[in-house]
Amino acid sequence: MSEPTPDDVIRLAQQRIATREAAKPPLPGEARVERPWLWLFASLFGVLLAAMVFWPGAPLEWKMYAVVHGVCAQEHNIILGGAQFPICARNSGIYTSFLLTLAYLYAIGRGRAGGLPPWHLGVALVAFVVIMGVDGFNSLFVDLGQPHLYTPDNRLRTLTGMGMGVSISVMLHLVLNKTLRKDVDDSLPVLKSWWELLGILAINGLVLVAIYGNLSFMFWPLAFSAFFGITGVLYLVSLLLTSLIMGYEGRVTSIRQLARPAAVAFIPTLIILGLMSWLRFWLEGQGLMI
Repeated sequence: MSEPTPDDVIRLAQQRIATREAAKPPLPGEARVERPWLWLFASLFGVLLAAMVFWPGAPLEWKMYAVVHGVCAQEHNIILGGAQFPICARNSGIYTSFLLTLAYLYAIGRGRAGGLPPWHLGVALVAFVVIMGVDGFNSLFVDLGQPHLYTPDNRLRTLTGMGMGVSISVMLHLVLNKTLRKDVDDSLPVLKSWWELLGILAINGLVLVAIYGNLSFMFWPLAFSAFFGITGVLYLVSLLLTSLIMGYEGRVTSIRQLARPAAVAFIPTLIILGLMSWLRFWLEGQGLMI
């Protein structure tokens, strides 16, 4: 009997993988049980949003501020049109950029992308992280009264935060796709060219102009972008972990299939936000934190 060739070995391995995939039971969120979970997810989101907007006793921007009080330093704040953003200048840059970049990736057809960007774009994304780190430590040294490289500025905090937001969005998008998607396209880079990277940077530049050009009519769109960006990162991490626990790893071909873990993921997200916010307010009330 002749020895199997390398092609025979590869073909046999592919057949075994296909057999294992075919033997997997359907996802718990598929078929007729999917629609009730979609309605539950939409209802929960609607109720939470309505509660925040219409709960009496405080302005909306303060309620947004209170929700994320435990996960954001909320110093060096942005004032736009006479109102304060719910999160600080740096985090406004990070999380507005995160949300815009995620939407941008889907808009340019990278919803199933599983490939790393070309090395030169990867270097740029790492550089964004390093640059924000340098500016962040420089600002910290100023706050502590220590020697520093230069005088911090909110515009620079927001700008360097935006670069960080692009990097976080690319990374988290890849992690979610590689972990949960069955139909992930490993041959498709999440970013292909400098032009695509420059596209999202240009969008971020427009946001920067709107904030520091004091375009007051942009307060609520940008405040909500920053708010849903910071809560969205926490929610997506909760969704990832919830999906893994519920057996969705490498099984998803449609976002609709995530309706069940998406509804359940509200629970850890709300618990973390609520507990951390309460703890910080309590520490401030005790004089243990400024």
